Amino acid sequence: MSDGEVDSGEAHEQYLRAFRHPAVSRDQLRDLLDAVNAFLDTITPKEGEFVPHGGWAPESTAMAFQIGRAVEQVLSEREDADRELVRRRDIRDRLVAALDAVLDCLRTLPELAEAEVKLGTICVNEGYQVYEDGSVRTTPAQEAGADAGLLELRRVELDEQMTAAVAARAALMDDTTDLIRERLGVGDVGIPWVILAATQGGLDVSEPFEFAAEHLPDCELRDLMVQLVTDIELARTLEERVG
Repeated sequence: MSDGEVDSGEAHEQYLRAFRHPAVSRDQLRDLLDAVNAFLDTITPKEGEFVPHGGWAPESTAMAFQIGRAVEQVLSEREDADRELVRRRDIRDRLVAALDAVLDCLRTLPELAEAEVKLGTICVNEGYQVYEDGSVRTTPAQEAGADAGLLELRRVELDEQMTAAVAARAALMDDTTDLIRERLGVGDVGIPWVILAATQGGLDVSEPFEFAAEHLPDCELRDLMVQLVTDIELARTLEERVG
């Protein structure tokens, strides 16, 4: 290599630095690649065509190949960056949706529980027996000397209200559990992939789940909160070991 010449590796890096500049748009890169390919098409010998030793314009051909390779690499890098941006936004959106669901549940649950307690208190005060699923039944003490028809009408009324209140609370917790599992990618085993990705990105979202676990009654949703806190801690430990 004579003085002033640049080897192919250094030339490639120079092209990469130039094409990676933020001011160079993707359309400009594509147009350049089209022009390079068009040039290479014109000098590519057709079948049976005479080609001098070394080909037509060997230096220009080599430069075109270098430029084409560099443009393709930079375009690929930008596509990878786009996919990574989409992935990061997806992780962010999933975390926001899960955390919003937890907070919405914690805000709504006390109102539903209060309504359920009030109805249950009315039922008990009127002598009815209330079951876990919200169903209301009469008791022997009520039935003695009471108008059976009126007693049953009242029981049906309270039963409908009570079962609806219990169902509303259960639906809220079930829906929240399902949404969080889906949004965070919770499976039967292993750390949810969204939790793992968030931890690798330096995010710590354990506090809202810890808060929810402290304020929820014993239920599947609370178990999920506890498991997520454990998963986050495990993911953090794994990340520290790798780092």
